[in-house]
This record gives sequence, C-alpha cells and structure tokens, in this order.
Amino acid sequence: MSWMTSVLLTLEIDFLQFEHVYAIGFKGRTDKRDFLTLAASVTGFKVEWIEGVKPGGLLQKAMPNGVNLEDTEPSIIAAWRAHMNALISVIENDHSTALIFEDDADWDVNIKSQLREFARGLHALQSNDKVSKEAPYGTNWDVLWIGGCGTGPDKNQTRFYVIPDDPTNPPSQAQSTLGGPLRAWTEKFPQDSTRFIFRAESGLCTIGYAITRRGAQKILAALSIDHLGQPFDNALSTLCGGVGDRQRIECYAPFPQLFNTHRRAGSSSRDSQIVTNGDESWHDEQSFALVYSTKRNIHRLVAGEETVYSQYSDMPWSQEELYMKQFVHPKGYLVT
Repeated sequence: MSWMTSVLLTLEIDFLQFEHVYAIGFKGRTDKRDFLTLAASVTGFKVEWIEGVKPGGLLQKAMPNGVNLEDTEPSIIAAWRAHMNALISVIENDHSTALIFEDDADWDVNIKSQLREFARGLHALQSNDKVSKEAPYGTNWDVLWIGGCGTGPDKNQTRFYVIPDDPTNPPSQAQSTLGGPLRAWTEKFPQDSTRFIFRAESGLCTIGYAITRRGAQKILAALSIDHLGQPFDNALSTLCGGVGDRQRIECYAPFPQLFNTHRRAGSSSRDSQIVTNGDESWHDEQSFALVYSTKRNIHRLVAGEETVYSQYSDMPWSQEELYMKQFVHPKGYLVT
C-alpha cells in the first residue's frame, strides 16, 4: 500500500475537525451571532466566541511599532487586536490547531467533504504520511488560509494539488479576481470547475483561517511584539510571502476559498463594523463565491429538507438542486 493510499484511508474515518473553533464578533451584533451559531450547528461546528474590540478601548502606549492611532483608522487596529486576542487564546489553551472565523462568514453545506479533500491536498503537498484522527491536518504548518477574498501562490510555483470537476466550485465569473491559480495551471485545468490547493504566498481578508500553536506564536511575535504597518490581513500576507524583513511562515490555501462573506439583505451600513463609510445603499442577500451556501439554505437545513439549492445555474459540473445524502466529493491529485 502506498503512503498516499494510507493517508486517504485514514482521512475517510471521520470529519476532519480542528481542536477548537473560534468566532470573532461583538455581543451587540446579535444578528450576526445568531446566524453564525445556527449555521455552525447545522454543519457540525461548535463555536466559542471571541469578543470584538472597540476602537475606544485602544491605547497608544500598547500599540506595536509602526502604529499611530491618530493617523490610522481605529476600526482597522481594533480588528487587528481582536485577531491577536484569538491567537493568545490558542496559545494559552495550548490548542494544537484552531479554526478562526469572522462573524459574517459563510460556507458550503458540504464543508466536511471539502475540508477532508483539502486535508488530502495538504498532506500530498507536504509528502506527509503521518496522519492521525487526533491531528488530521498534521501540525507542520502555520496558517491554512481557507477563507477570504483571495489567495495566490508564488509566481514560479509548479507543485500544486488539483480537484477537477468539483461541483462545489463556483464559476470563474463569481470567483475573486485577487490571487488565484497561475496561468500555466489554468491552461491545463479549467478554472470554472477546478479547485486548486497550494502553498500560499499572499492573501487578503481573514474571513476564516486555521492556525497551529506554532503559527499563533510566530504571528503574535511578528505583528504585536515586532511591528505593524498594515491591516491584519495585509500583514499576514507579508508573513506568508516573507516580504521585506518578515520571516516567511508556512501558509497553505485553496482557490477558490472555502469560507467567504455573507451579507443579509438590507442596508450596506449593517454589513461591517470595520467599514463605516456611511453607505446606506440597499442590496439583496449575498454569499460570495459559494455554490451551496449554508446561510442561503438555512431554512431548508433547519427544516430537515433533503435538498439544497445552488446560487448559480448553467454549471455543467454541478447540479442546481443537490440531494445532500447522495453527494460524493471528487478526489484530487498532486501535480508536480
């Protein structure tokens, strides 16, 4: 039996769970807390909340080098501090791995199958044959940037994991234009129906990411003890890429990503606690780049319906109405 066959069999045992799951949000945003807690419950996540940080509670003397509260948007620094608090909790509780959400996160109803295949891709990229039920992702990494606005590989990267004909893959016009697979990759594998997994050099937005204890230590040392000159997601990207004086950390990501932003129908002013530009424009319900959105199917899931609906039509590789019990996630393979 090959080492990869052994890994695949091990990963079939059960849903791939992280040791702990956190969600960052404000107690006062009960709308977001209610929705995320409900979505997590119907897809098998148990969430512990990390309280968001209000700009009024920030002290200049507590800021890392490079931050001046007088010329920096306070809400951006407050968001950075909330993520630092989540990392501190990972370290203090000695969690080997943790998944961290922001409170407007959404994901596909098939997230368990997606994460299982992502783990296979991660182990294939690392040539890792030491897989256990207790640590199904291993711990030889720092960040799994599995949710956000986009991630990208090194421009010369030739080693990646590919999942062709993935029915949970959104069409290319719905995908982020930030990052994404290299052109050489998409010449062989159509971006519409293919999910890619790779070592990430860059990323944007921290809607959902996983961290190891060692990763939490490295990020806290770099972005709190050392210096900070950017929003948290931009600074994390410099760590993944080893930009400037930053020591490169080990980041892996899928594209398209597995977690993305959900917005309830209504005024844009409700969408974010960070972006407060006075925009009162109205929009429909939105879940970005997710095929079978958990939140957009929430009433069907709570009612115990057998099927869910795609956000997109005319996708030959995916069904518009999906019978969840019949879903089988396609297997990917390593490309070198």
